[in-house]
Amino acid sequence: MTRRSAGGPGCGDYSILSAVQLLLPELGIRRENTVFVSGIGCAARFPYYMNTYGMHSIHGRAPAIATGLAVSRPDLDVWGGDRRRRLSSIGGNHLVHALRRNVNLTILMFNNQIYGLTKGQYSPTSEVGKITKFDPLRLARRPVQPGEPRSRR
Repeated sequence: MTRRSAGGPGCGDYSILSAVQLLLPELGIRRENTVFVSGIGCAARFPYYMNTYGMHSIHGRAPAIATGLAVSRPDLDVWGGDRRRRLSSIGGNHLVHALRRNVNLTILMFNNQIYGLTKGQYSPTSEVGKITKFDPLRLARRPVQPGEPRSRR
């Protein structure tokens, strides 16, 4: 590990990065056969810090790009990673379809329940009652939970 994650308040990227860096050799995963695909933002730095192949996609589209790569190159160990808030908002359908297709890939969901780089804007996964500069009256909406039906009101 040569650099520290440049995340904002509440960022857990460095902990996730350290855990995955320790896990890969333990699983016997060869770095020359591994690709990390990320979105944009803090979590997008993840491929940069791994000693593997990697690429950035666009907001919330890491699962779509990773799915295409895994299907076209089944010899590779493909990992996709992005913020849970992005995977449960702009990239929600891409995540659902990646899961539905049951492609051989691993998706990491980073969740700090806030948009840190925008200086504290609440996100789809922010807890009820969260107070931010963007919503000083407290967040009243229920957070998105993966695997939960979206039609409940």
